[in-house]
Amino acid sequence: MTISSLGYARITLQNPQDWAQVGEEVLGFESSTDEDGSVRLRMDESPFRYLVEKSETEGFVCAGWECPAEKFDEIVNLLDNNGALIGSGDESECAARAVGAFVTAKDPSGNLLEVFHSRDSDQPFASPLGLDYVAGNLGLGHAVLPASAHDETSEFYNTVLGFRLSDQLVLPPPAEDMQEMRINFYHADNPRHHSLALFNGPAPSGVVHLMTEMTSIDAVGSCMDRVNAAGIPITATLGRHINDGMVSFYFLAPGAIPMEVGYDGMLHDWSDFEPTQSTVGDHWGHVYNFPE
Repeated sequence: MTISSLGYARITLQNPQDWAQVGEEVLGFESSTDEDGSVRLRMDESPFRYLVEKSETEGFVCAGWECPAEKFDEIVNLLDNNGALIGSGDESECAARAVGAFVTAKDPSGNLLEVFHSRDSDQPFASPLGLDYVAGNLGLGHAVLPASAHDETSEFYNTVLGFRLSDQLVLPPPAEDMQEMRINFYHADNPRHHSLALFNGPAPSGVVHLMTEMTSIDAVGSCMDRVNAAGIPITATLGRHINDGMVSFYFLAPGAIPMEVGYDGMLHDWSDFEPTQSTVGDHWGHVYNFPE
């Protein structure tokens, strides 16, 4: 495996302070604002996990995938040989991400991605709400991306970026005129059940959802109370997933970014793991209700 973890997510918003408010007051992240109005949100010692940039276009921009420095050139060559490479970051762009180097690319479904190495991770972190998160070497959580070219995109992340399959979920069509729902879950080179999942359908904001994992069920429940108090739409009630065991709920963050907040996700030793196949998403709960 070549990708270590999901390092960061980039989002654009007309008013990044909207995300700063939700990040601080609801999720408990540290927030800082750059001179250009961009907001950086921290959930551990990394320089940031969410970069919210000011733009007239709102939504998810890309995931930033971390790899070991010694694997970086290999990945760049693979991206180039597969026609996915777009370009490399210059000195100022690397400094903005606090990385040694990065490249940008597109997967077969058109999702933009960044691959980087050598990121600083020694800045003290203190949540304004006194919270802790399951992050660090496990990355910020996971991202579920739309993949209209599902088979080709799955093959790309497997053969080019080295992700390995954890679970394949197949669900019946949600309506008679729709196709069955297929989600492939992939792990990176860390014990988290999945850092990436690919959904064979659209996502209006550019991402199906992003996941933040907390360290107790009480922290998740308190976060749900804060979401309700703030009048933010909850898009899925509390429930437990079958494949990774996560107890979580979902809400709609600024920019129409669906966020999963969870606890108790499974960690695995991949040396003796066999990918699973699921036909049901949840043990219980997770009643979905997306606003118009």
